[in-house]
Amino acid sequence: MKVLAANKFYFVKGGAERYFFELARILEERGHRVAPFAMRHEMNDDSEFARYFVSNVGFDGEMGPARRLRMACHVLYSRESSAAIGRLVDDFRPDVAHLHNIAHQLSPSILYALKRRGIPIVQTLHDHKLICPNYQMFVHGKPCRRCRTWRYYNAVVNRCMHDSVLWSGLVCVEAYLHKLLGSYARLVDLWVSPSESLRQRMIEHGVPEDRIVHQPYAIGMERFEPRYESDGYAVSVGRLSTGKGLMTVLEALKATPAVRFKIAGSGPLEDELRRRVRELGLANVEFTGYLKGEALDNLMRGALFVVMSSECYENSPLTVYEAAAYGKAVIGSRMGGIPELIAEKETGLIYEPFDHAGLAERMNELWNDQDRALEMGRRARRRAEAEYGPDAHYEKMMAIYERVMH
Repeated sequence: MKVLAANKFYFVKGGAERYFFELARILEERGHRVAPFAMRHEMNDDSEFARYFVSNVGFDGEMGPARRLRMACHVLYSRESSAAIGRLVDDFRPDVAHLHNIAHQLSPSILYALKRRGIPIVQTLHDHKLICPNYQMFVHGKPCRRCRTWRYYNAVVNRCMHDSVLWSGLVCVEAYLHKLLGSYARLVDLWVSPSESLRQRMIEHGVPEDRIVHQPYAIGMERFEPRYESDGYAVSVGRLSTGKGLMTVLEALKATPAVRFKIAGSGPLEDELRRRVRELGLANVEFTGYLKGEALDNLMRGALFVVMSSECYENSPLTVYEAAAYGKAVIGSRMGGIPELIAEKETGLIYEPFDHAGLAERMNELWNDQDRALEMGRRARRRAEAEYGPDAHYEKMMAIYERVMH
């Protein structure tokens, strides 16, 4: 089978790209051909199909009126993307197209090019873009559902995109335009949601139940060596930004001075978090900075448990999958798809978002009974092997492809 796989980035920028590359690996190891389609970028992985990639589109930095107009037109409909993916289809002749994150940089124009050539389309939903113009359902420090059922004007009212009326207006127009044209509703044959939480929100938004399936992510279990021991600390891993609940974590750590805690990652909230640590006098908190490769592997393997503290509607965070693969219990907030990945009191514990007292109680619970935490980690690894391994994922994905092709 030939699969065209489209995603705006062709390097690991986040969880969506990690899964994008993992799925391609799963398919290619089983004899299928995968042709990627993305933007050109200096950080891209090598690909024989790079000649079909489109110009890099960035929305950072100063923009004059002319560039703003070009960017606005590109977000709504990119002629370059439509033409480039058309050439790729004509040359590669895929059996199915599997889309990931395409909004803004690639634009829905590629849907029309694929459909004109009769290519069945599957799209995995990595975020809430089709429900919420700013992707996150989180604005001004709080979860938000104002735009559900096509009330996208709220994006402008609340200045949800970069706190800018201009950019918020653009994504509002984008959402209404493609709703009016039916770009996604008519042209995507089947959606795949990594979480049941997002699937239900999409159904509430008007997607027919039989056109969206729940399919959790897959991870290569062989790349994660579990360790059922602890070096005496707990850990949080991820981008240091609003919506991740890290201020709540710090408040919980004030009430749990015995818990040694490491925060791994970087992001716009880092300076504020460090300042808050000093204000609270937290001697039990360490910032490791951004880690990857062996350094991140060692950090995770040495942890007693992992905290997933998001206060925004996370879809299906790969950090929880990977914690399980390392054999670690997870304490997670009851937000989005996080609780679906934790078997309460079996592979981890769940607390209510923004509730630092509840989080502190659960951290103390595992810190004071470390044998129980380690046993939860063993169960988490067994669950991950059974539910998130590549073999089971491949069978489900092939069934999805066969369904849209026939």
